[in-house]
Amino acid sequence: MPRRNFLKAGLAVGSCIALAPAIADRAHAGEPSRGGTLRVGLGAAGAKSSLNPFISTGDMDFAVAQSIYDRLTDFDGNGHIYNSLAEDFSHNKEGNVWKIRIRSGVVWHDGTPFSAKDVVYSLQYMLTPENKADGFTNLSGLMKPSDIRALDDSTVEVSLAKPYALLPQVLGSKVMFLVKDGTKDFTQPVGTGPFRFVEWSQGQRVTLKRNDAFRTPGMPYLDGVEFIAINDPTARMNALIADQVDVVAQLDGNLARIVEANPAMALLRSTSAATTDQFMMVGQKPFTDVRVRQAMRLLVDREQLVANALAGYGRIGNDLHCITDPDYASALPQRQHDPDHARSLLKQAGYDNDLSFELYTSDAAPGMLASATLIANQAKQAGVKIDLTVVPPDSYYSGPKFKKTAMASSDWGQHTIESVFGQAYARGAYWNEPDWTNDAFDKWVSMARTTFDPSQRKDYLFEAQKIIWEDGGYIIWGFRDLLDAANVRVKGLSPSSQRNLGYYRFEGISLEA
Repeated sequence: MPRRNFLKAGLAVGSCIALAPAIADRAHAGEPSRGGTLRVGLGAAGAKSSLNPFISTGDMDFAVAQSIYDRLTDFDGNGHIYNSLAEDFSHNKEGNVWKIRIRSGVVWHDGTPFSAKDVVYSLQYMLTPENKADGFTNLSGLMKPSDIRALDDSTVEVSLAKPYALLPQVLGSKVMFLVKDGTKDFTQPVGTGPFRFVEWSQGQRVTLKRNDAFRTPGMPYLDGVEFIAINDPTARMNALIADQVDVVAQLDGNLARIVEANPAMALLRSTSAATTDQFMMVGQKPFTDVRVRQAMRLLVDREQLVANALAGYGRIGNDLHCITDPDYASALPQRQHDPDHARSLLKQAGYDNDLSFELYTSDAAPGMLASATLIANQAKQAGVKIDLTVVPPDSYYSGPKFKKTAMASSDWGQHTIESVFGQAYARGAYWNEPDWTNDAFDKWVSMARTTFDPSQRKDYLFEAQKIIWEDGGYIIWGFRDLLDAANVRVKGLSPSSQRNLGYYRFEGISLEA
């Protein structure tokens, strides 16, 4: 069922939810070519890269996990939810006990049948704090490890701390991969996805081969996929031109124009809610004062940032994530570029042309360094001096100064509001980058999660987003299109709002001779 209809309809009492089939199940026009190895050039890879799907350090880690593992639910290129390894969901009258029936006939790469105990183990693994799983904050407020049990080989029961309407959505979050029962060593990963692990050179290269037992008949078409770390965007483009790779991800707008002018390459452009943003550490001066946070949001010229930092490949933002979510608070007024008002707020906060701070940034995402540089220049209009600290992409998010300086750059891919609230706004979550908390916000989010009335949920989420808009720590000045490039012999790539290169799904890709 498309996500927009799923949310409008809500969940009937004691209902069963069967979601739309996966993209990979759709019929192809004609028979694609078979064989060959797809060479994928990716950035955001470094010495701390990991094969643990629960701890992603960048796009390369995530792309590898997408090819090896699966989730219970997932989102297609348009943001519609569908069942992946789940067959259906049902819940009791109160909405606090859910049953998940899983797909039959799925096997792990080592030939072991996929079963309910694997789901139980995966959820319990993410809920164990010592494992430092990215999904911990998404789940920890909902359930404890002891609340999850296998009723039989194909059914999982989850008892929640309180009614929760959006369990299928949260289980489709990017970080909710499923691993085999008992897995502790991830250096030889075993999944159920379209490709099997072959070898890994940390921070440099990962090689996978086709999973002949993949659940979709005839797929994947490729013999294998090779992920190659190329952190510099221009170097990635040069590798594509030199035929050293077949596809590259995360180009900026200037490189995208080069692709459009080259008949040997094709540009994949996906409209998305992906952001390249700045965040203000609310526990550090000067951003302990909300007036300073508001002033910085008024100082950014969003139109100029989209035109220059994104070369026009995007749209302006309003300091909120998830513009494509049906519950996005579009009724809030668009924040405008207003240096005079910003200067007045700064003066009220005790700064009169004497505010200065450090902005930690990198070229780790399209438009990141360019936007940081532009914002530093724009801030001068109100007498604000911003000193840029620029570090290499491969050490940016894992570096010792990330979340330590007053302001820093970040980037977020496509998320639902539910997902991003569990990662970027949850108390104590590592990816709550500004370390922002607000009791009233928490109240509205809790109310939204426990109601099964979609209209009421939308109202509650509006109030939560209004608080972020007024008080939060992110400067979300724009949403960037996802820009990738491929050699024209690569067939089957489709735009996806979720993440680059069609959400890094390669089972439907083929290579022409």
